[in-house]
Amino acid sequence: GYSYSNTVPGPIGSILGPAKDPKANATLPFACSLCGSCTDVCPVKIDLHHQLLTWRKEIRVKGFLPVSKRISMKMMSWLMQAPRMYRFVGKMARSIVPYLPRFMLYNRMNDWGKQRELPIIPKQSFREWMKQNHDDK
Repeated sequence: GYSYSNTVPGPIGSILGPAKDPKANATLPFACSLCGSCTDVCPVKIDLHHQLLTWRKEIRVKGFLPVSKRISMKMMSWLMQAPRMYRFVGKMARSIVPYLPRFMLYNRMNDWGKQRELPIIPKQSFREWMKQNHDDK
């Protein structure tokens, strides 16, 4: 809605905004986790999350995706496909991030942090916690 610079709120606005002006509203489809909950609760059964995914692809193909978003998505894609590196980076982040100065965490590259504080970072990953507490070998 208005908080996303669009008149129509929520996932519908994230679909209609790029349809009206894809360049100006290129970021709207990326403000969604694509979990599918919006599709599940939609009273008229619009396949919202797939439409948002389609808009993401179209925005990327048309070149409207900011360079910073393209680079971060490529890096995350690579990281998510390398489990050992993912675990290593997670462990490093858990040990380093709590000690970083605020200006390194909350800057113009971190749009999310403009309006929110990072949650407390756990000492161990969920995977480590599960192995410690529920390893049924």
